[in-house]
Amino acid sequence: MGDPSGIGPEIIVKGLATPPETCRTVVIGDAAWLKQHAAQWAPPLSIRPIKDVSEAHCQPGVLDVLDLHNVPENLELGRATAEGGQAAVEAIRKAVELATAQQVHAITTAPISKEAIHLAGHRYPGHTEMLADFTGTPEVALMLAGGNLRVVLATTHVPLSEVRDLLTRERILTTIKLTHQWLTQVGIGHPHIAVTGLNPHSGDGGIFGSEETETIAPAVAAARKENIEVSGPFSADALFGRIHEANYDAVITMYHDQGMIPIKMAAMNRAVNITLGLPIIRTSVDHGTAYDIAGQGLALSDSLLEALKVAATLAQSSLVPR
Repeated sequence: MGDPSGIGPEIIVKGLATPPETCRTVVIGDAAWLKQHAAQWAPPLSIRPIKDVSEAHCQPGVLDVLDLHNVPENLELGRATAEGGQAAVEAIRKAVELATAQQVHAITTAPISKEAIHLAGHRYPGHTEMLADFTGTPEVALMLAGGNLRVVLATTHVPLSEVRDLLTRERILTTIKLTHQWLTQVGIGHPHIAVTGLNPHSGDGGIFGSEETETIAPAVAAARKENIEVSGPFSADALFGRIHEANYDAVITMYHDQGMIPIKMAAMNRAVNITLGLPIIRTSVDHGTAYDIAGQGLALSDSLLEALKVAATLAQSSLVPR
């Protein structure tokens, strides 16, 4: 359900008022809280609390909710709180338990607030790191997919001042390998991956920085030695300016906004967050909690429905253990 104080509950009841044809959906969260939102934003929808996913009926007009009873009745909308952060973490942990036990085929997450989960005492930068911890996965990467564009981030939710030190040859090589592995598993025979530089004009031969020659290019060369078809580093503005002319299956960028801006421009409200490297399938929306519009009925369910669709598609691929 994500952060109960954000738009997650609203987009869930709106989007699932008409159930997706591609999957059987169970919501993990607080049934009473979702019932309040359904009454306001999707009146025909009935909320059905369940104690186990095996009890789900997945019938039209009825939303099965694995009820955690963990949201206070008087929780304030539109603000980060410790109670909301704790509820979000508990729902994610339960989802991971179900997925690792293969009781569900995939997880789709509504948005959480980093501030709220920190207020609750959980020091994760975001979903990606939390999921890695809960599954005991040492190496993961965040991919955003929308339209014909897939972008993978070498670093995620960190200050720009820390990006340079985090961009090691090993980290970039691992990101390339995780991307190649995922593309192969979903059926792309010979993936071609592009890698951006960190600095303007990709360093311009060292004039604007040495990361390209000292760190990024060696990582690309190491990946090529492992028979991965990867090119770069390229100047990010030039690469994304002609991305639709190029034949790349994914682009690896060095920091958050370098990858997020082009994907959101290309597929606003339709992009999907996919975590690479996990032993389970996880997709998510491409937006945050949007506290500023929570409770106003303005939130759109497009990205949530797209994330569910992608999760269902991936559940049919070789990503799922048989």
